[in-house]
Amino acid sequence: MIGEFDIDAPPIDDGLSRMAESHRAKTGQDYAAILFFGLWGTTDCSAEVRLYAGYRHLTENPGDGPAWLEVARIHTDEGETRTAERILDELQRLDCPGLYPQLYGEDPEVHRAYILDRAGQPLKALEALDMLRNRHEESPVYHFFVGNLLHEKGDLEAAAAAYRQALAALEDFRQATEGEDTEIDFTEAKAFVERFLTAAGNGEIRILGSRPLDIAGFREEE
Repeated sequence: MIGEFDIDAPPIDDGLSRMAESHRAKTGQDYAAILFFGLWGTTDCSAEVRLYAGYRHLTENPGDGPAWLEVARIHTDEGETRTAERILDELQRLDCPGLYPQLYGEDPEVHRAYILDRAGQPLKALEALDMLRNRHEESPVYHFFVGNLLHEKGDLEAAAAAYRQALAALEDFRQATEGEDTEIDFTEAKAFVERFLTAAGNGEIRILGSRPLDIAGFREEE
């Protein structure tokens, strides 16, 4: 068990451990930074490296909700949805969602919807998100994710409405944080929505085969 979490760290590969620890000795980068950003000064942002660092960090800091959520995200992206769901269950059991549980990005239930989407169940993901509407009505990312799922399943009119709500929420966010350094750049997401709405208005919109935006980064995928 890691702290009060009924979760064990996965087995550690000796070669990976030596490489990561050698990097840490040279750069002074801590485990949390590797988890969120990969290895500084290299191109290695692999899931394997980030999970190794994440579990090492959590062994020492088991109450770090944001780190648990990041680990759950990585497991989800790697197709390890059961592990991700167990982490979310434990976060909710221990009431440890993150530093700012009122925010969209640190709500475990949002991540549960993300898991459903990645598992090929977009309709269930939409149902889960609908239950969270009152909690995240002002979040532009919330509306983007809803729009993504509607877009993916071919409900283009509803997707356009959700994207418009995302733009409105984004403008409210911009005005509320004017003059502040939020470290959040919505330029690409805004451009994507504007292209979608223009195409829809011209009757040229097509159904995408995959989600066009990333839930966490709020950016259009390459």
